Amino acid sequence: MTAPFSRRGLLAAGAAFAILPARAAVARTLITGGPIYTGVGATRVEALLVEGARIAFAGPLAEARRRAANAALIDLRGAAAFPGFVDSHVHLTGVGMRELTLNLAPATSLADAMARLGAWAQANPGGIISGRGWIETHWPERRTPTRADLDAVVPDRPVYLQRADGHAGVANSRALAAAGITDSTPTLPAAGSNATPGAATGLLVDNAEQLIAPILPTPDDARVREALRRADALYTARGWTGAHNMSVDRQSLRLLEALTAQGAARLRTDHYMDVGEAEDVLAKGPRGEAGDRLRLRGVKVYADGALGSRGAALLAPTATHRRCAASSSPSARRRSRSMRAPKPQGLRSQRTPSATPATVRCWTGLRKVWAPVDRMRAGGSSMPR
Repeated sequence: MTAPFSRRGLLAAGAAFAILPARAAVARTLITGGPIYTGVGATRVEALLVEGARIAFAGPLAEARRRAANAALIDLRGAAAFPGFVDSHVHLTGVGMRELTLNLAPATSLADAMARLGAWAQANPGGIISGRGWIETHWPERRTPTRADLDAVVPDRPVYLQRADGHAGVANSRALAAAGITDSTPTLPAAGSNATPGAATGLLVDNAEQLIAPILPTPDDARVREALRRADALYTARGWTGAHNMSVDRQSLRLLEALTAQGAARLRTDHYMDVGEAEDVLAKGPRGEAGDRLRLRGVKVYADGALGSRGAALLAPTATHRRCAASSSPSARRRSRSMRAPKPQGLRSQRTPSATPATVRCWTGLRKVWAPVDRMRAGGSSMPR
């Protein structure tokens, strides 16, 4: 039997076999017909023979055919096959929640995003509307949404729509009122709710998002479990076989551990806890060995904001960013003092390339607390669209 692959399917061509379910344990599949990258340097092979969920042979087509009696054939028809991809920075619960709420990732413009909001409001009457995934970078309007944009579509109930990176969101007037945010609400350090002094635009960046949090619904275990299932299904469908999950809370870790143990989550995941919920890993150290499907590796630390949402702390203004001084709250300082051995195997930092000296000092201090740290990587954020 021959199954053709389109070029749109090339991402999953090599990845699918790393996540095959147990029922395929005796299946044999021969993959050929296009460049097959092994992940070892630039090495390419003609054919790949898969037995069950494992790669049994990679090499010349003639030898693969000799070993592949009665194997099903996948003809790549010129498409490329790659080893499974690993996302180095993702928020799996956020990805899943985006799929369960108003998903604005496909929006091609501000007008399109507002049309999607209107359609969602009609289809889901009553209650607060929450969504995620908008990103204005390539919109023709070249600007972020404001409360006025949201009010024009949904004026009669609260709306909060988070940017794709999770570092900013926009609220309508009903949501701002419910959260007690007014034109006189002070701007929080290293972030701001006001793009223009004295006028609350509805845009909340980094720390200012804390102001809206009390009015947002808290997801129960059933909803978080479904969000994690959705995220796992989305990732595996697009060729990802592993993910480094950032800013993880205890609820999500507990539920994903159960899903993984049940075989309901197929990604291999490495987890870095939110610094506010890192007591267990700080007290006991990381857990999980090479080859485990789920490992607890370390802690995600924030030093400043993100470039895209204009919350990064920079040395000087740029065309799109004002200069911003990083700050350290008493709670953050207390957490820094509490970060003692046993140390996590890795720290993940959220900082920018042109960070201010204060940001660099914060990161340097954490390095000293856990020195020597085995691996430290500066991470950005990514989310499949």
